[in-house]
Amino acid sequence: MFFDKLPDKGLICAHRGARSLAPENTMSALVMAQKCGAHCLETDVQLTKDNALVIFHDDTLGRTTDIAKKEQWQRLQPWPVDQFTIEQLRTLDAGSWFLRTDPFGTIAGGEVTTDRHELIKKQQIPLLRELLTWSTASGFPINIEIKSLNTKPGDVAVVDKIMDLLTAAGAIEYVLLSSFRHEYLLRARSLHPQIELAVLTDTQHPRNLVEYLHHFSAAAYHPNETLCDKELIASLRQAGIRVNCWTVNTTIRAEELLSAGAGIITDWPQHLRS
Repeated sequence: MFFDKLPDKGLICAHRGARSLAPENTMSALVMAQKCGAHCLETDVQLTKDNALVIFHDDTLGRTTDIAKKEQWQRLQPWPVDQFTIEQLRTLDAGSWFLRTDPFGTIAGGEVTTDRHELIKKQQIPLLRELLTWSTASGFPINIEIKSLNTKPGDVAVVDKIMDLLTAAGAIEYVLLSSFRHEYLLRARSLHPQIELAVLTDTQHPRNLVEYLHHFSAAAYHPNETLCDKELIASLRQAGIRVNCWTVNTTIRAEELLSAGAGIITDWPQHLRS
């Protein structure tokens, strides 16, 4: 399964792919995660208007596509992802913003060389099935965060769609599912007893943390790095639960967490190697 393919300690996971080297959550960034030395990648999945599963982080399209230039869709501002079909989304340029804004300074710094610019300009919003095809062919593990969709509590239909696709693609062993919406994880566990799960949290730990994580049969806990310390990592490792902290982008913090036994999810996998 997922963690069987990864080191027990020193785990480096590329956040939204190698997003400091290519536009986040495009196939260019996802493939680059493997090339730059990460052990696995983290990415985000949500649904389109016509129920296609796409790789995309934000709820809206403005930051990482050229949709602001599309006159026919101005009335749909701020352009929620779930108000567009996959056919419409595939017409968008999901790469040129990276060249224009240089969000990590890697273009100015020479890490992203000019010979890669044309490829970057051609990037589209990927389908999950495209990523799974690449993952299974390359043997590269992926942590899929199921985004918290704008649906009522108890509506976990997106999980069924994801699990059906993972099964059809033969990708169960390559995937770790995570989410801030924990009911998604319970549904995934009910559908597949072996799928590996990670509980995501941001501002505080759930009460009775070890018991809470065991309720999901979680393989891992993914807290904001500000919540991570040696005591937490040691206690969860003792309970058989891995800790992978996000988003860790400095060498000092990375070394501290890695030496304590945690993994890190980082925008800089090419620099913060264990």
